[in-house]
Amino acid sequence: MGFSDKVANMNESINASFVGRFFEMETRKTNFTTELRGAMATFMSMSYILAVNPRILSDSGGPCVPDDDGIFGPAYTECLETIRREFVTSTAIASMFGCLVMGLMANLPIALAPGMGMNAFFTYSVVGFRGTDKV
Repeated sequence: MGFSDKVANMNESINASFVGRFFEMETRKTNFTTELRGAMATFMSMSYILAVNPRILSDSGGPCVPDDDGIFGPAYTECLETIRREFVTSTAIASMFGCLVMGLMANLPIALAPGMGMNAFFTYSVVGFRGTDKV
């Protein structure tokens, strides 16, 4: 039994299982390995948001308050690094929640993540870089 036969058997058994019936894999003429490749491609094309979105959000300054050194001082920069890590975690959790809800509740293979357009608008136009605007 070759590798392709093992993969075919695995696809057939998953299509016949609860998971295959729940996601209607036979009705949609798909299988586990096709869905796995699609999930990997989607993750790779969306993973940039885990790096870019926290950087945009932390550019607003968040809850950091400048000291005597101003917005480019070491304490302020350290505070920005801390909130950037927190924003990475919150972006990942929000993305996971959106994808799970879309997949399990709507039964649709659509990935969701926080939108960077609105975040960039508020960070750079409303709040200003490191909180330098009027808001």
